Amino acid sequence: MKHKPVSKFHPQMANTVVFMEHLSSNEYYFRGHTDLTPVLQDINLSIHKGQAWGINGDSFFALKLLLQIMGNIRPYYKGRCILSEHGMMRSKRFILPHVFYIGNSSMVYNNMNVLEFLMFAMARNHEDKVQQQERLFEFLIDIGLGKISLTPIYSLPKEYKAVIVLLVSAYSDSQLVIYNFPEYHYNRMLLDAMAEIAKRMMENGKALVIATTNCDLIETVCSHTAFLYNGAVVFHGTVEEFQKTYDSVILTLWDKEAEQIAERLKILLPQYRYEVMEDCLKVRNYGSVQSDPRLVYNTVIDAGFSPRKVSIDPKNVWNACEEITRRYDI
Repeated sequence: MKHKPVSKFHPQMANTVVFMEHLSSNEYYFRGHTDLTPVLQDINLSIHKGQAWGINGDSFFALKLLLQIMGNIRPYYKGRCILSEHGMMRSKRFILPHVFYIGNSSMVYNNMNVLEFLMFAMARNHEDKVQQQERLFEFLIDIGLGKISLTPIYSLPKEYKAVIVLLVSAYSDSQLVIYNFPEYHYNRMLLDAMAEIAKRMMENGKALVIATTNCDLIETVCSHTAFLYNGAVVFHGTVEEFQKTYDSVILTLWDKEAEQIAERLKILLPQYRYEVMEDCLKVRNYGSVQSDPRLVYNTVIDAGFSPRKVSIDPKNVWNACEEITRRYDI
């Protein structure tokens, strides 16, 4: 059964930094020879001060397009888009002073090291330059990037360069920071650094919006998330709500006999669903019955199996993304 996209919002406008209502894009997909479908259709989204959003979905292009429209980089076809109580003309594109848009990692200067670039980017700050350099260096250390502070920027991967620009945006006067790299992947050091930068932004009342398909990024960095499927928002809310709503996995086990274990459990514990992929078995609970992973594990052991590895994980974004995609793909 198809689920209807989310369509109703009641934002507290005083704290709203982004408000999109029934927004559709100028860009279309061809379906067949004559049928045109908007890449983005009937988008409703409300983002408030002090929030960090990870916008995920099934299409890099749709994610990038949504944030380009949000940053006033691209026009849109119909609907409304209001940024910090400033309405946007659908057909006009211009730089908005209250928006810091990051869509290109080459915004940094390759002939500088990281600390030099940060000092250059904040040259208009009237703080004593020696104190400013000490403060920036200490912040780089605090967020785990101290070891690259004197590294020439030209030698860094694109993900590092993008995070450096994100750091600059945290010190800007912009109310909204848009970070548009859904195709990028980050190591743990960068994820932890981005989490600290996002924390600083939220404490200062900024709103941060990140386009990403990286589930670890959403878990580590973001307070809120939205999921785009076929160009529509099918979920919006806190990361915790997303995990609780869509992560139905109660236990995962790995064994070469995963298929046989699943078949046995279907008979002994029919209240659960079982998914096997190679040697991995995921046990899901879609019913109203209370989840009991220990019962599942004991049943496996009593049936004569000895799984190589068993995991009872807390709710996570990866499982939730798998599930929401599966449900809307029916």
